[in-house]
Amino acid sequence: MDIRELTKKVQESAKNRTREENIQLLKDAKIIDESGYYCQEFFSKETVAKDKAEGKPLII
Repeated sequence: MDIRELTKKVQESAKNRTREENIQLLKDAKIIDESGYYCQEFFSKETVAKDKAEGKPLII
């Protein structure tokens, strides 16, 4: 499978995911924590603090 086929496959699967599935994917990838903010393990303290200061977690 070349990169074009792989890219198309990823784009197609993204179209079919629900919001809940997208959120779970972000949690599993450790991009967001259980509260919906950036994960402290992988993002800088400044980025996490800014995300929390805005007060808009991804999960509502």
